[in-house]
Amino acid sequence: MSEQSILEGRGIVAGCALGKVVTIAGPAHDTFRLSLSSEQVAPEIDRLRQAIAGTSADLAKIHDEVSRKSGADLGAIFDAQRLILGDPQLQASLEGEIRDHRVNAEWAVREVVAGLIAEFRQLEVTHLRERADDLRDVARSLLRTLSGDLSEAVSRLSTNEPLVLLAHDLTPSEAIRLSRAGVVGFGVEVGGETSHTAIIARSLDLPLVSGLPEGLEDLPETAQAIIDGDRGRVILDPSPETLDAHLVQVEESTARTARLVETAALDAVTRDGLEIALMANIDLPDELPDVSRFHAAGIGLYRSEFLFIERSPDLPSEDEQVQLLCNVLAASSPHPAIVRTFDLGGRKLAQEVIETHEDNPVLGLRGVRLTLRRPDIFKSQVRAILRAGTFGRLRVLLPMVTAVEEIEDFRSFVAECAEELEREGVPHQLNFRLGAMVEVPSAAIIADRLAQHVDFMSLGTNDLVQYSLAVDRSNEHVAYLYQPFHPAILRMVRFVVDAASKADVALVVCGEIAADPRATPILLGLGLRRLSVTPRAIPGLKQRICSLDSAGLGSVADRCLEADSVSQVKTIMREAGWLDAPQAE
Repeated sequence: MSEQSILEGRGIVAGCALGKVVTIAGPAHDTFRLSLSSEQVAPEIDRLRQAIAGTSADLAKIHDEVSRKSGADLGAIFDAQRLILGDPQLQASLEGEIRDHRVNAEWAVREVVAGLIAEFRQLEVTHLRERADDLRDVARSLLRTLSGDLSEAVSRLSTNEPLVLLAHDLTPSEAIRLSRAGVVGFGVEVGGETSHTAIIARSLDLPLVSGLPEGLEDLPETAQAIIDGDRGRVILDPSPETLDAHLVQVEESTARTARLVETAALDAVTRDGLEIALMANIDLPDELPDVSRFHAAGIGLYRSEFLFIERSPDLPSEDEQVQLLCNVLAASSPHPAIVRTFDLGGRKLAQEVIETHEDNPVLGLRGVRLTLRRPDIFKSQVRAILRAGTFGRLRVLLPMVTAVEEIEDFRSFVAECAEELEREGVPHQLNFRLGAMVEVPSAAIIADRLAQHVDFMSLGTNDLVQYSLAVDRSNEHVAYLYQPFHPAILRMVRFVVDAASKADVALVVCGEIAADPRATPILLGLGLRRLSVTPRAIPGLKQRICSLDSAGLGSVADRCLEADSVSQVKTIMREAGWLDAPQAE
């Protein structure tokens, strides 16, 4: 075993895991590297040969179609690519890379083709230099054939070993699928605490370290790595002493989880008797048992889009959605369950599914605006909501609301779906409670008007901070500007609290700030009484709430609202002892 090395980053999701290393090359996610055992080499070479044959057949079909539609000259491009792909020397080089370095075929293609392209680029003959472009296109076609679904390819080569995945970045769908392919921890170069991938890793209870050095795909081949989300580091080729320490850390984590479950049974009541409702944020069906396990007061946010993302590009059927919603209601009973309609678009959904290309998708066709624009896709969800509503206390939450008209248009959409179900004789419940997410500045500013048109509101602080401060929460270069304690954010929160109180509608905060025990006093001081968090955060919050006297929280919060800067807010909080949050034990 080579000498261990440590990559420093930031611990985003706590925990510690050991596994065989898989790396994904670059933002494009076109290749991954996995070290093979000697027994895996021959089957991997066979897989390469089958992929070459399949890619050649695909290129032949493209050649025929292009020649028929656009002429033989353009079709000849694909003939040239087939010739490159069929070059015996190229195939021998690819097989040699797999055999000599015991790596998967995807990585062999990347390494061999990169070397050949570098050689072509140095040639002085123009038409030979241009062959590099053909070679690159051939490599992309071959990689598409080889990889297919990334998780399936990783699973096929992993022989059921625990895997640690290192990558530039991961999408939520990749995180979900790779966890089922044996990945037990993630290390990435980009992404913050409120990124969607972090939310998924937290839901899966898998450690995540972010902010790792660039160039993970160029790391030396390594057999194992430890992902240490507690300390924010990745240990490559851990020494025997480090492995022993890792086992101790895992045992301590298991014991800590057991203590958390015991703590969760506490009532969330301050020392002077103020009761706080702690609800659960649920992303995946696998988390539903945690609602009762951690004694949540119902489900305050079910992110329904992850059913879609997990199946993408296929659409979940209406019956599938009804069954899942019934499971959500059962897990939340006797408390209500708040289901957010699909918050798709942005970076969460493959663009080919919604058939749009956007330069800035985070500010594009997403949330409720996408639901209203594409009823052909989202009618099945509305129908499923109406059908599932007969089985429990279902609440419906609209994401990315920016105007009252969107609420009115959604109600009309629901009425149309209800009429369909009535004609079909399908039991359904039309009179569910409807809520709006307040997560963009326009919604916060007109919260008093929105409150007149909904039954409840939810503060989505993750996006509210992002949009209000013009900070991409996944961008490492401006992560330091993502500041939930910014006076502007606190003032917006107070305005929304007052608007909800005046209209007598319930208000719940469901962003990541709600799970931070340091923020609990200021949230209560601002008037919030319902927090929805990842279930595992509930015990720590209960401890925090039980340690507080509610009297006086409001006056300190008022001082924070008058502060000029984040640093002043934190100074006030520190003087009040709010930043010294106890840890759940």
